[in-house]
Parts: sequence; C-alpha cells; structure tokens
Amino acid sequence: MIIDKMNDILNSNSTNTTLGELCSYIKANIHRIPKLSIDDIAKECFISKGQISKCIRKLDYENYEEFRNECMQYLDSLTKRKKFINPQDSFATNVMHFTKTMINNIQYTINHINLNLLHNLMQDIKKANKVYLYAHGDARSLCYNMQRELQIYDIQTIICDVDFNKDYLFFKNDLLIVLSTNGYSFHYNKRIIKRIREANVDKWLMTCNKNITLCQNQIVIPLLEEKYSEYIMKYIIDILLLELQN
Repeated sequence: MIIDKMNDILNSNSTNTTLGELCSYIKANIHRIPKLSIDDIAKECFISKGQISKCIRKLDYENYEEFRNECMQYLDSLTKRKKFINPQDSFATNVMHFTKTMINNIQYTINHINLNLLHNLMQDIKKANKVYLYAHGDARSLCYNMQRELQIYDIQTIICDVDFNKDYLFFKNDLLIVLSTNGYSFHYNKRIIKRIREANVDKWLMTCNKNITLCQNQIVIPLLEEKYSEYIMKYIIDILLLELQN
C-alpha cells in the first residue's frame, strides 16, 4: 500500500532529501494526486520532473501512471472502510453491540480454525534462527506487535520492507511469515507475490482469504462476518503469541 511506503521512507530518512520531500508532499496531497500531472507536482514541490521520475522508480513504480493508479486504489480503499458504529445510537449501545458481535465472531473462528496448524507455526517460530515478517496495508501494524512480543523471548525478528524489494540473506532455519487479512494488496501488486514465492526460505501465510495460495504452509482464519476480519486476525495472532509463554 502506497501509504506504507511513504511512512517507511519518512521514518528512516530525513525529509530534507528529495525523496523525503516528495513523500511528505504525497502524504499531504494524496487526495489530489489523481488529478495532478507530473508537471503539476514538479511545480508545487520545486523538484524537476526527472528527479520525480527517479523517486517514483525508487518507490518501485515503473512510471508516473502506475504511481498515480496506486494512489487511486488507496483512495478507493478508504471509501470501502468498514463502519461499526451507528451514529443514531448512543455510545453505550454501540459498545454493547460491538462487544456482543465480536464475541460471536471470535467463538465462530475458534470453533472452526485448525489449532494444530497454529501450534505447528509456533513450533517453527521457536526453532527459527531468525523470523522475518511481511504484511501490506492495515495488517502491517500486526508485524510490529509480533516483533515486540517475539523479541521479549530473544527471537530475532525483522520486518521486511513494504515492497519486499531488499536482498534478504536467508539462512537455514530462517522463517518468513506473511500476513494478509484479505489479500487485496497482493491483488494489486503481482511483483511482490513473485518475490515472496521466489524467496529461498521456509514460509507461512496467515490470512482470512482461503483463495490465496502464496506459501507452502498456510493458516486460513475462518470468519463469521468478513467485516470483522482485521479484529479476528489480531486476536488469532495474540492467541499464537500466548504459546510463547509455554
């Protein structure tokens, strides 16, 4: 997801660089990007068209058109974000309804998920020399939660870059865990799928989408209601991490 790329760049680079300045501009103006040409951005940022094209390639887009399409897809995803609160109801009513529905969804998932696979994944994590985590979009925040918990137990953990574009030096007993709530991000970027499949490392995929076939080991998280997928995904990861205490 493009906003992940912007955040990764801004978190690791000075905004005084050309790439940093452009990323800051994109974040602040992403709603306008679909209507702007590369000339418009060059004028507003005081950056040459050549430099903008170079930065766009650094962001793993072949050209400005591909970059702009990615911005449009991100904006489209915002319009489809799920709403859980009824503005006509009181705060207390919304809280009670959400809590009751979540309990029902959690119970359904626990009754239908393959707990043996979860146990197998945790055993692989415990045996791993180093654990690599990859996710796109909203699921990326789950990587940071996992990294924090795994490092408490001295399990070396690395979060892969958002484009899975670095040359990771995988060794024997290393492990790559891919998180994808619904697979939409992978649908938009076939290059990332290719890189993950070609990575010479043991892999696990955790997803709520049974139609994704990305890794040799996969855990499909059953859902009662698709709109709660992100919450259920986080819950299952919390359950997985509880096994670290054993």
